[in-house]
Amino acid sequence: MRNLGGLVFIDLRDRTGILQLVVDPKKIPETQNLGLQDCVYVAGVVRERPEGQKNPKMATGDVELEVKKLEVLGKSKVPPFVVEDEVKAGEELRLRYRYLDLRREPMQRSIIFRHKVITAMREYLNKNSFIEIETPILTRSMPEGARDYLVPSRLYPEKFYALAQSPQMYKQLLMVAGFERYYQIARCMRDEDPRHDRQPEHTQIDIEMSFVNEHDVFKLTEGMFVHIFKTVMHQDLKTPFPQLTYREAIEKYGTDKPDIRFGMEIIDVKKYVKDSAPFKDKNEVRGFVAKSGNAVSRKKLDEFNAWAKKLGVGGIYWAKREDKFSGSIATLMDEKIAAVLGFDKGDLLLIAAGDERIFNFLGELRNEIAHELNVLTDEFKFLWVRDFPIFEIDEKTKKYVASHHIFTQPKEEDIQYIETDPLRVRGRLYDLVCNGNELASGSIRNHNRQLQERLFAVANMDKHKYTMLLDALEYGAPPHGGIAPGIDRIVMILAGLKSIRDVIAFPKTTTAQGLMEGVPDSVAPEQLKDLHIKLEEN
Repeated sequence: MRNLGGLVFIDLRDRTGILQLVVDPKKIPETQNLGLQDCVYVAGVVRERPEGQKNPKMATGDVELEVKKLEVLGKSKVPPFVVEDEVKAGEELRLRYRYLDLRREPMQRSIIFRHKVITAMREYLNKNSFIEIETPILTRSMPEGARDYLVPSRLYPEKFYALAQSPQMYKQLLMVAGFERYYQIARCMRDEDPRHDRQPEHTQIDIEMSFVNEHDVFKLTEGMFVHIFKTVMHQDLKTPFPQLTYREAIEKYGTDKPDIRFGMEIIDVKKYVKDSAPFKDKNEVRGFVAKSGNAVSRKKLDEFNAWAKKLGVGGIYWAKREDKFSGSIATLMDEKIAAVLGFDKGDLLLIAAGDERIFNFLGELRNEIAHELNVLTDEFKFLWVRDFPIFEIDEKTKKYVASHHIFTQPKEEDIQYIETDPLRVRGRLYDLVCNGNELASGSIRNHNRQLQERLFAVANMDKHKYTMLLDALEYGAPPHGGIAPGIDRIVMILAGLKSIRDVIAFPKTTTAQGLMEGVPDSVAPEQLKDLHIKLEEN
């Protein structure tokens, strides 16, 4: 509120934006008692602003409302922070008073953007003969890679429901039931250890189809994103998206969710340096060329070297090229090798040597160099990563466990190795990746009970927890597959934001706390008694 020359100017905000009000306080004395964030009703005349007073930075900057009537509908206490676009309050305070934080235009914009994205998803799937079906949230404990949230039963002592980690079982059962094309905006609950940008409850759109292969799922998903970009962002999206196998992604980019907005592909340099002292007897010698990488300082390279040693990789080796080669491996370089590697004047060559661990390190280093050189663009680069391994070794138990999820069909040529060489078995699994972020994951499922039980056995999973699925597979289950794009992350990436908490109306903190609600919280002894629960003293 600004008082200028006897007139009072007020910024009125609602969901659609800000409108300037012009009030004569002599005619409307209620203006004198207005405070920040008061809820008001106003009536008046919309008029063009005088010349020289228009504001091109505002959507309504050419007009203002001359107020004839003003009524205060709800007084506001002094807010704990100033509700403005560039808020200075810390995230904890903003989450504690989330209903005030959500009044800010950037937050309103991101929540409305989320609504538009979900609407576009529904529009596209509805046009493609899908039907939306809800599945239960209260289900049985069926671990899918994280701990279950358990809900005690009052009516059945010592028995529990579990909050669904995903609709995995139910969407497969709907295929057995003959619905053929299903989708659902699904809430998924997973009791995971705190991790950056993970929420204990998240939202995904589950899509499942019968009688399909990977190509069908890819084509449908790409079409959905084309529709989102066209209707919500008014952009054209080029399809089909490129594809990489899991092995290709690891070897080229050091990660199964590569950012392909910039080059720096990892290359095998062993044959060029294998006889040199640092690289003798090393199983893997890999590196990449950073274009214009001479801008990376020696201090930064020393930091990367220390980081590599801390990770057990052994350090990095590097060379820069100007008129001459310089750096720790400059003596190994010559014009012929540089030409093969694409190592041109002004570039930086980075190499790591050791075992398989160097791929992951080089993948992370590649991203760090991209940030250091500021080569990341605002464009969206999608790709498919497929043929993931079904099994991996658990570091603690040293037993085989499911790498992604166990309900995927193995590639036909790998079925023979399920019991004899599990790590060799690739699944008909696929992820959709954009700008280094996994946006969706899916697979072609098993529709054969015997094959599913073999996978359970190798992964040391109790098949009796999944009897409702296994039993259903014996009643003419069709071949089926699907995908589950994560809505929170998709909206975050497309909106150009850094945190999924900025696209969720009422999120939890990174430590899974709800600061506004004060959860998790203790409950009354009477409630525990009703649920047949007794707490042990520490």
